[in-house]
Amino acid sequence: MSTEETSLNLTKILDESHDDKWVAIARDYSKVVAAAPTLRELVKIVSDADVVFHRVLPRGVGFVGALN
Repeated sequence: MSTEETSLNLTKILDESHDDKWVAIARDYSKVVAAAPTLRELVKIVSDADVVFHRVLPRGVGFVGALN
């Protein structure tokens, strides 16, 4: 089984107004469709849109996932 690795540069569509919020991003990753403080609120805003939901961390906070 092969795993395709994808790297996205979201800095072109995310700015400081998205910090510490949930965002709905177009499936082609070309734009932010909406943003809200909680996922529940965001789902209400874009309930019928074909989007990818993503949590934007506050500036200066890093995340490193663990590999098993």
